Amino acid sequence: MSVHRQRLADASMTIAVSRSAPGDLAEGAETKLARADAVGAVESLDIRGLQPGLNDLTVEADATVALAGDAGEDRETVADALAETFGVTDVAVTAVRSVPPDSADGAAVAGE
Repeated sequence: MSVHRQRLADASMTIAVSRSAPGDLAEGAETKLARADAVGAVESLDIRGLQPGLNDLTVEADATVALAGDAGEDRETVADALAETFGVTDVAVTAVRSVPPDSADGAAVAGE
């Protein structure tokens, strides 16, 4: 029996969040990142830095995202796909890994 594995990517990036975005800063950054065609879901997002601008706030962020089916397999392809989203720049993907879909923390199941 085949088990469909979820692919996760760990990345750091810069995200421009509109000052008029609904919710707080973290929600705005997560919403912007979730719009990327390569992203199926944002698993976690940690904001490390903030640069205020006239119309937006630019944040440095570390994120773990569940990848969409056609997002690619290697780090460079995933980084390019994430950077295609308006307002997402300076993307560096540190890892792309597969995990069982019911694994809440992304850890591999023992024996695999």
